[in-house]
Amino acid sequence: MSDSTRTWRLTLLGSPALQAPEGQRPRCEGKMLAVLAHLALEGPTSRTQLAGRLWPETGESAARNNLVHLLRRMRAQLGAELVQAGDVLSLAPEVEVDVRDTRATGELLEGVTWPELPELGDWLLSWRERLSGERGARWRAEAQRLEDAGRWTEALDVVGRLRGLDPTSEDGLRREMRLHYLLGDPARAQAVYEVGAQRLRNAFGNEPLPETQALARDIGRGTLVPFAAPKASSRQNVEPPLVGREEAWAQMEAAWAAGKGIVLTGEPGVGKTRLALDFLEAHGGGMRFRGCLGDAGLPYATHSRTYRQVLAAYPDLDLPDGVREELARILPHLGPAPAPITDETQKTRFWQAKTDALGAAIARGLHRLVFDDTQFMDEASIEAGAFVFAHLGWGDPAADYRTIHCFRKGELSPMQQGVLGAMVGAGLVALVELEPLNAGAVEQLVRELDLPVRGDLVPALARYTGGNPLLLLETARSLREAGLEEGPAQGGLPLPDSAGQVIASRLSRLSPGALHAARAAAVLGSDFDLELVAQVLGAPLLETATAWEELETAQVVRSQGFEHDLIADAVLSGVPGAVRRLLHRSAARTLTSHHSPPARIARHWREGGEPREAAPWFVRAGEEARAAYRFGEAAAHDLEAAAAFEEAGQPGEAGRLRERAHTALTPRAG
Repeated sequence: MSDSTRTWRLTLLGSPALQAPEGQRPRCEGKMLAVLAHLALEGPTSRTQLAGRLWPETGESAARNNLVHLLRRMRAQLGAELVQAGDVLSLAPEVEVDVRDTRATGELLEGVTWPELPELGDWLLSWRERLSGERGARWRAEAQRLEDAGRWTEALDVVGRLRGLDPTSEDGLRREMRLHYLLGDPARAQAVYEVGAQRLRNAFGNEPLPETQALARDIGRGTLVPFAAPKASSRQNVEPPLVGREEAWAQMEAAWAAGKGIVLTGEPGVGKTRLALDFLEAHGGGMRFRGCLGDAGLPYATHSRTYRQVLAAYPDLDLPDGVREELARILPHLGPAPAPITDETQKTRFWQAKTDALGAAIARGLHRLVFDDTQFMDEASIEAGAFVFAHLGWGDPAADYRTIHCFRKGELSPMQQGVLGAMVGAGLVALVELEPLNAGAVEQLVRELDLPVRGDLVPALARYTGGNPLLLLETARSLREAGLEEGPAQGGLPLPDSAGQVIASRLSRLSPGALHAARAAAVLGSDFDLELVAQVLGAPLLETATAWEELETAQVVRSQGFEHDLIADAVLSGVPGAVRRLLHRSAARTLTSHHSPPARIARHWREGGEPREAAPWFVRAGEEARAAYRFGEAAAHDLEAAAAFEEAGQPGEAGRLRERAHTALTPRAG
């Protein structure tokens, strides 16, 4: 046993190393390094958890036995007891770890991979992201404190660490520029800007953000003053007034009076949801339901969410036992589901139960309904929905409910397009297409939003945004957050060239914790909540809640969804490939523990680069689809499973599933 007063030093940042008290550096790699690193980062850990992470393919008893032998070898090789053993393992107190040094730099376990242990590799990637975020937040706060105190040289040292952590961070770039200027070296500040701007062009193909360019101009003019905290107005919410929709509103009023369903369509960001909800509010309010990315191919995924909302809003609905039993097919909390559907009569009975349940809610006051993002809805829910509304008097002026459906133009499936065409042809719904705002409406919106843009730039703004209200709103937020309250001094708008880049520029201002939470939510795609996001990140719930509050303040998310699908798209497109795969794998494990639909779990494993894990989940998804009497979706899942088995090196199983899918999809003679 080593003397506890003699210190061993474990280096985890940069190239890992272990140094004995006498200065020797014994070899520390493989699973020995994994044990020490895991205990250093996670703290006390149960034997079962650590053994399962190191020997994931081995039974628990054998894995724990392997761990015992590993700890003995470590003790013999090192001549010291660096791991305190028991049911819970921990590092010995004489082990000093560099990650606890707030000034330490370097990547966690640089160059280390465990290709034979994918779960341990995911754990390492997760910790790298977490440490990077924690150090960045800590160093930003320290740099700001020192700058505010006038200790500019010390602040510059901290900013150097911050820039080493993320060389493309514009927050770090601006801090370094400002500090050099305040220290009396404007030429150095300008040189830092030029190098940083070129680095951004090389990395992303973009010019620096407006506030970075404005800072460079102030430095060049010698007009920079010491940094002050952003004004409250820079975080103010910008809610767009409804303008330029008079004609669409009139069409909706006519359809409403005739008892027809209203269907709104248009390009992403053109304002469909806003118009639908404002119209709903003007007619007494109601409920909003949504299709979510990931619903496609999961029979009744959308209806499961819809009917859960309805029963939550009307928990005391008097429904016959038979109706509740049928609804249990998609709502497990109602009880055990009936036997699988095997013929059209049973399917009709299920759909009629949905009709009865929604009819009961309508009788209780659910008179106005908005169905948003219908392009994401699964085909089974769409077919059943057409049945339900047809039997509830859709298109009858005397019907005591009204509906609005919204979808992205050009994004319906052929089947969805066919249903829509049939409904329009039968006179049951009215199709209203929203166009981009014209120049007059753009001018009105700019005026009412009080955008910091000179009047002569309004035509340029209209051309720049194409009359898209979402992009106008994002432009407003970007200008406000850039502090350009007086408008740009010269030239055109100081913004990137596309909606995605405008949104991305706003996302770049988020703290690391908030950005990680947004990324996890974007990867989950649908049906996420705060606890699910925290579990995917492996982060404390309260820490994630704080990050979520920042996202809500920044108008990135609202409650349990993104403010807009385009924002979710921008978040997802900004996730590095390795991090995205890590989050997908973590999502798959998390959703498995929550008993989520097999197809959703399978897709996360596939996107996480794990076809061997994805394949059996796709098989289970096919079985569930067959049990719901959805043979087309079942065959599609069989083909997805076959592709995964093929990629995993199991061609025999792949061939069997392809044959089954082919048989299911081949029309029978006669």
